[in-house]
Amino acid sequence: MVDTKSKLTLVKLNQADMAKGRHVLIVESPESRRAVSLNSHVFSIGRHPHNDLVINDPLASRHHATVAWMRYTEDGEKADYSYWIIDGKGKRKRSRNGIMINGKKKSLHRLSAGDVIRIGTGIKISYNYVTYTTDSSQFLRYCEKDRTGYKAASSQQKSYKETVVIEDAFKKEQ
Repeated sequence: MVDTKSKLTLVKLNQADMAKGRHVLIVESPESRRAVSLNSHVFSIGRHPHNDLVINDPLASRHHATVAWMRYTEDGEKADYSYWIIDGKGKRKRSRNGIMINGKKKSLHRLSAGDVIRIGTGIKISYNYVTYTTDSSQFLRYCEKDRTGYKAASSQQKSYKETVVIEDAFKKEQ
């Protein structure tokens, strides 16, 4: 039986959504800890170098997960917009080992601040939403302008697109 009361639809992320705040993934791996700003309506994660976030884990698939900006409607009335994470490329092309969200294996999940996504054995991704305030402006400015390119530990690893290293983002002034 098909549920016709609720519906998920992929939509474009517009400037009004971006003006409210920034959606950020904190990616922790054995090699580094970095912040990745979600700035498009579809964001791919996996081992393949064409992904938006390339991860290096032997249990990760070439296209392990997709983060998409979706409109959720219930009863055809109330619309809610948020990022959702999808295992692989969707229903017919899931990753080999799946994704764990907050300790449970799921194929589809609406992301909310504080969610923890685990991929493979060594990749932990935390989802956060940072609103534009005077307290967060320094961090958000850093994410947009003062980017530091990620340098892989070995030459065989691929670079990460739109990645910032956050270790020295807020140097203590002396």
